[in-house]
Amino acid sequence: MHRFQGKVAIVTGAGQDAGRAASMLFAREGASVVVNDRDSGTAQRLVEEIVRSGGQAVPDSGDVSTADGAEGVVARAVETFGGLDILVNVCQPDCDRPLVETTAEDFERTVRLTLKGAFMPTRSASVQFRQQRSGRVVSITSNAGLGDSGGASSAAASEGIVGMTRTAARDLGRYGVTCNAIAMSEASDDGSQSVASLAATLCLDDSSHVNGIVFGVDGGDILTYSNPAVVRSFHKWGPSTLDEMYLLFPSLFE
Repeated sequence: MHRFQGKVAIVTGAGQDAGRAASMLFAREGASVVVNDRDSGTAQRLVEEIVRSGGQAVPDSGDVSTADGAEGVVARAVETFGGLDILVNVCQPDCDRPLVETTAEDFERTVRLTLKGAFMPTRSASVQFRQQRSGRVVSITSNAGLGDSGGASSAAASEGIVGMTRTAARDLGRYGVTCNAIAMSEASDDGSQSVASLAATLCLDDSSHVNGIVFGVDGGDILTYSNPAVVRSFHKWGPSTLDEMYLLFPSLFE
């Protein structure tokens, strides 16, 4: 059953395990796929594998964290296959150094390749999606944003994707576009396949009601995360003095 027959998909970061699995799955299900990876050899080899299996795909090696690269991959989809229906951003950070050992260059590189690597193609694709009043965006990142020892830059970039996804869902939902995110645990072959299957499910026509949700994949567990919510609060009229704040502050933890 070709669930994506006639659809056009872009998969960025296709050289990563989840990106490779997603590219293969969408092609197997009938989609025409633009396989993006900054390593042109990796993108080309994956395209050749897809074509040998009977699918349709073309490579793209643009740096989608830049405006030119992001606009270029969208243009490649439209010019080659006549449109764009699906964008899958695979942006898993790889910096797990402790905070005091993380350099400014480490942080900037991680945010650029991960957060900006999801933002730029999403922005470029949204122009096409808004015009046609349909589209699917799935951003795949790590669960580093949940917080753990080490990897502060990875946490910042991953959680940035979560916030961007929730906001993009509100911005684009009125145009028939859905935006969701998947935060996966350490990659494994089984995990990557589950991530790809979840991403594909989110891109089906039947999933048009699912928007702004953050999912998790951890081994065999598929999760949904709640949006941040107020747990406790206190209120007083007027600005609080330090003494008043000191007295009221413990009530936030009762």
